[in-house]
Amino acid sequence: MQRIAKKTFTRKRLLWILTPLLVLAVAAGVAFYWMLSGTSAAPLALQARTSVSTASAAKDLSGTWSVVAGPGDEATTAGYRVVEKVAGGIATDTATGRTGHVQGSVTVAGKQVTAADFTVEMTTLKSDKSLRDSVLKTVAIQTSKYPTASFTLTQPIVLADPAPGKIEHVNARGTLRLHGVSRSVSVALQYQETETGFRVLADMPIAMADFAIKAPSIGGVVSVQNHGTFEVLVNLAK
Repeated sequence: MQRIAKKTFTRKRLLWILTPLLVLAVAAGVAFYWMLSGTSAAPLALQARTSVSTASAAKDLSGTWSVVAGPGDEATTAGYRVVEKVAGGIATDTATGRTGHVQGSVTVAGKQVTAADFTVEMTTLKSDKSLRDSVLKTVAIQTSKYPTASFTLTQPIVLADPAPGKIEHVNARGTLRLHGVSRSVSVALQYQETETGFRVLADMPIAMADFAIKAPSIGGVVSVQNHGTFEVLVNLAK
């Protein structure tokens, strides 16, 4: 009887030791599978150019400029960037989602931008993982419930003298509506005159709590930081 009891106790001790190790091994496996099974999109960026023809660039900026698709790797795009923590921090990754479904317009009078409105179709955001996209329909940014995000300029922007191809920097004050919450924000903008119009890049840090967004967790294995970035690159033409 003592020998049987001793064996039972030994098995229990072995299970106590092996179970946490097994859980850790599974978590590590999930972490590395999650890390290696996809890729993050590069940050949106403007490319400085010196070959833009002064003659072909717009001379009179006044008027209404509308969002158009744009070329190749500088096509009109919006999306998010957020750092994911996998298996409690065993590994980290940058999650990115992208969409080309952006609408809007900018009104210029002389050297001032007097109005600007942009809307992003959040339901069309796609990342490198379909599971993440499915989760975000009902969790975090809840794209099924809040299908659009928008920015509306509330203060005029003074533009620099046109210099085709050169990247200029300005700050824009406006209202960002995200996840059904509207907040006044100051956005760092880059803009560039092109042969057909303008290209504008906005890089907006987002604190999730400011927009009532709860940081998501997938099965307790994948979680995200409580802040991220919302990026928008738009091409504008008359």
